[in-house]
Amino acid sequence: TAMLNTEARNCLNAIRSPGGKVPQDRTIIRRVLRTVSLPLFICMCVISSVGIVIAIALVVFNVWNNHRRVIQSSHPVCNTIMLFGIVVCLTAVFLLGLDGRFVSPGAYPAICQTRAWLLSTGFTLSFGAMFSKVWRVHRLTTKAKSDPKVRMKKVEPWKLYSMVSGLLVADFVVMVAWQLHDPLQRRIEQFPLEDPESSNDDSKIRPELEHCESHNNNVWLAVIYAYKGLVLIFGLFLAYETRSVKVKQINDSRYVGMSIYNVVILCLITAPVTMVIASQQDASYAFVALAIVFCCFLSMALIFVPKVIEVIRHPRDKAESKYNPDAGISKEDEERYQKLLNENEDLQRLISQKEEKIKLLKERLAEKEAGKGGLTPSMLTQGKDTLIVADFITDAGTSDSAFGGGISIYTRSSRCSQSDVEFSESYL
Repeated sequence: TAMLNTEARNCLNAIRSPGGKVPQDRTIIRRVLRTVSLPLFICMCVISSVGIVIAIALVVFNVWNNHRRVIQSSHPVCNTIMLFGIVVCLTAVFLLGLDGRFVSPGAYPAICQTRAWLLSTGFTLSFGAMFSKVWRVHRLTTKAKSDPKVRMKKVEPWKLYSMVSGLLVADFVVMVAWQLHDPLQRRIEQFPLEDPESSNDDSKIRPELEHCESHNNNVWLAVIYAYKGLVLIFGLFLAYETRSVKVKQINDSRYVGMSIYNVVILCLITAPVTMVIASQQDASYAFVALAIVFCCFLSMALIFVPKVIEVIRHPRDKAESKYNPDAGISKEDEERYQKLLNENEDLQRLISQKEEKIKLLKERLAEKEAGKGGLTPSMLTQGKDTLIVADFITDAGTSDSAFGGGISIYTRSSRCSQSDVEFSESYL
């Protein structure tokens, strides 16, 4: 027996691999989940946290200085809505980096749904607030061409809020339909087998990557991209149309237009690129997170930095500087100017009515005289050669300024007969 055991050990040692391991009868495949790089995730979270703190500080600044003209003219509630949307978008950066390292497979679908809701809602709140402003500026400038008085009218805040509410309702309908009929689920993408790092390991590695997808994922993405794309393109058009327009009712319209330019360009670049690099978790996460961070920080800087500078330079609400060029007009001047505009409009309307009445009387008088074979219509339409003068007829057939009434017609070379004057008197 001892001899048999010795021979068995010798045979086993003979078939051992050089590393001293027994060869496997099959290839062992180990599944390895690819996750976002931890340093990259921490870096994006820190930047997003700084952005959230800045947005909250700007909300406090907006509310605290609500009485200032530079804040009032930019619609502070609309600015607060935009800042809240920025906070929501920056919060989504945290969820975009959560994967199998932090979340179990059972909880991953909930993370997917929350991501979609936060991104859609945050974009609508932030971009929708800017879109509503530039839309109102475009409407004011369009109406001002036919009615100059429109430039002095106050912009009703509910018109701005109603547009943001309409965009939110559209988002809500699409997202609820997506979540109820075809919710996002955890899908695993598998990659080709890879060799392990150690050459002595008799196994292969099967890389896997988590994705948030539904059965008809491309259809739902097409609907959302089409809807958001139309809003982006229309906002870009409005921003271009109002690029050089300044209105007193919305004093930061130019900065809002610049913010829309940047948001549209980044969104149009980010959406297709992320679809191409979706299989590279680090590149995809970094690209999307940086696009969100850049849009949020740039929008806050363009819209609020001039206001902060203005408040710091003029802490007691004195005359505003170049950042608010219309603020030097006092309230009394505005009321006086408004009153003059109203009076001017009334006088213009009265003059136009008188002109229409004179024109009508000319035409009727010309028709009567032409029918009698007396005056011809050309005599009454000779411009400066013809003048209708109120004349008062006495019994002697002469002009008097105190009695009787009628109309006499003078030309450069002749005066109408007494019968013509009597006809004019009877006609009037």
